[in-house]
Amino acid sequence: MMAAGFAGGVALGHAARIVFLALVAASMVIDARERRVPNALVLALIACALVVAVMGRTWAQLAWVVGSAAAVCGALVGFEVLWRRLRGSAGIGMGDIKVLFCMMLVDPAAALAAFATGLLVLALVAVALRRGSLPLMPFFGGAFLVLALIL
Repeated sequence: MMAAGFAGGVALGHAARIVFLALVAASMVIDARERRVPNALVLALIACALVVAVMGRTWAQLAWVVGSAAAVCGALVGFEVLWRRLRGSAGIGMGDIKVLFCMMLVDPAAALAAFATGLLVLALVAVALRRGSLPLMPFFGGAFLVLALIL
């Protein structure tokens, strides 16, 4: 085990997780209003995510979590760059991908499930409302918060 071995480590990990979830909620509100996730908010998310990621994981587990987050998000960035070049418009926002990276540091399986669920619900709502696009974070972040509360 890493830093969770000291008495304050568990409390620090729980506190970081609570702050992380509050920041996810803030990103949902900001994205719904402004259609963006500010870099300052992403920096706060990654700081909390790194604390959560380190607590209770071995170095090997931490390396796997960071590597999988980098691989998934790197692939999404590559796909988004190609999409923008071919379509001339944005698909998934880069802020959404950065938040996915942070969420994967906290809980990779829940983050991927929330991302897929968020995309599906967004598509259904967009069709129902006859809208060409909607911000992703309210759907994606909402799914992650639900998963975080039930898991």
